[in-house]
Amino acid sequence: MSYPVLLQLTGKNVTIIGGGKIATRKARGLLTTGANITVIAPIFTEELQQMPIHRIQENYQAAHLNKAFLIFCCTNDPAVNTQIIRDAAPHQLINDCTDKSRSDFFNMATLQQDDHLIAISTNGNDPTRAKEILQKIRQGADI
Repeated sequence: MSYPVLLQLTGKNVTIIGGGKIATRKARGLLTTGANITVIAPIFTEELQQMPIHRIQENYQAAHLNKAFLIFCCTNDPAVNTQIIRDAAPHQLINDCTDKSRSDFFNMATLQQDDHLIAISTNGNDPTRAKEILQKIRQGADI
């Protein structure tokens, strides 16, 4: 049995490899966490270019992981994603956005209120379904 965990990311280093749509979505979701976000990619989406994050405009290198606590593999190159997994240290947590079997954690769809947080997860199987369930909760509908 696994237990969901919510991480306190304030001041933690989060590294996202990739500069496309998935990387943008991950960075957007992390903006309010207080994490130190670094995105590494040769090209960034327009939205990533506007975000208050650290950007390194180059191809992935193992040294990019040195200070990372969380790592998101968001490239469309399986060889690069595999190399990131190999280069990560045992204490670093990885989310391979292309292969959930190689992920240490999954993002959850969340609804934050002043006095509570509701988090929905499909264990990485169907993020769209998690968002649908959360939307139904927002609307007060039966699930």
